[in-house]
Amino acid sequence: MCLVTLVSFETRQRRRSKPSNELSLECHWEVLAALSLSFVDASWWRERLKTKAVQWTIGDRNGEAAKRLAWGDLENEWHHQHGKRWPTWQCAGCDALISGSQALNLPDGNRVHFEPIDCLIRFGKRWRGAACEALVAFGLEPPGLDGDQL
Repeated sequence: MCLVTLVSFETRQRRRSKPSNELSLECHWEVLAALSLSFVDASWWRERLKTKAVQWTIGDRNGEAAKRLAWGDLENEWHHQHGKRWPTWQCAGCDALISGSQALNLPDGNRVHFEPIDCLIRFGKRWRGAACEALVAFGLEPPGLDGDQL
């Protein structure tokens, strides 16, 4: 649920017990607090990207390679913290039941069908896409891809 939606839901619940002038001031502070949290998150992710890129340039990597590696690290971190988790009985790649099929247990707790490999590839594209979308929403710019990535 969006933070602003959550704030407005909680505000509607309080309307019954507070005078309107108190409610108005409280609503503004709640919305500002919600927005400032996402700003703090955004600045943290931007700084994290810069730090990771610098770490990856130590060695014989050019700037673009370091940015791609740093971006991949951030996608992994975002997925670890915020990524979707499927129930253990459901394939994270095709959403079908795993039931008696062999499954590959992934480090994030999700599972995919062992055969065909398409489920693993589909899941990888899905979670990386979600992570990329979230990081772009924070104002980060993904590095240029040269076609070797998924």
